[in-house]
Amino acid sequence: MEELLKEVLSFVEGDVRWWDEAAQHVEELASGLPDAEKARWQLLVAVYHERARAHTELVARVRKGSGG
Repeated sequence: MEELLKEVLSFVEGDVRWWDEAAQHVEELASGLPDAEKARWQLLVAVYHERARAHTELVARVRKGSGG
């Protein structure tokens, strides 16, 4: 079971990187858009960053709860 938990945590940590990279990419693309359109894309960026943070906190709670 411990090996499976490590695999799940590794997968979720990979998601953290994906969410952060996706947010950065969308933010770069949105930077050249008109303000009204940029605002819509910046909302998506905020959601992506929030998902990354939620995943990071989940991993931290699981690691703390499992003793490592």
